[in-house]
Amino acid sequence: MKPNPELRDRLCRFAIARSLAGDEALLDALLELLEPADFAAGTDIVAKGQSGTEAYLLVAGTAEVIDFTLQGEPYLKAVLSAADAVLFGEMALITSEVRTATVRARTACTCWVLRQEDFLRLGHACPRLGWAVLLEIARLLAERLERTNQDVLRLFEALVMEIEGGIGRH
Repeated sequence: MKPNPELRDRLCRFAIARSLAGDEALLDALLELLEPADFAAGTDIVAKGQSGTEAYLLVAGTAEVIDFTLQGEPYLKAVLSAADAVLFGEMALITSEVRTATVRARTACTCWVLRQEDFLRLGHACPRLGWAVLLEIARLLAERLERTNQDVLRLFEALVMEIEGGIGRH
């Protein structure tokens, strides 16, 4: 995208760019890599099980993070809102593994797309920018891992209580 003050301000709302606020050259370098993409309501932006090499900054609309049970039944994991300046699909900037969830546009959505090859090339050309984005991705992943650990602990505790309760009933 062609950088301008409005786009710089919008980009700085996202955590991956906050540390770059005030450095127009770095913000512009990142903006030049981003490509806008529109998604109609009900459209999958990313699909679980498919490989991907793009991350998405949600700039307009609302999306749902959907996962599936072992029986293939969908369930809602989270709702993403552009008001929260959400980045998703960020693992694809580091690895080309398959997507771990589906992200579906709940309303019409606009995303700014960052491709892995562009991100890696930028990291080599401008290590400060690559480092800032990578640190934010690491922070996001650490937060999600902590939430997952808490969920696993709660499930384990519920299982133990169910087993102990079942033993006492016999």
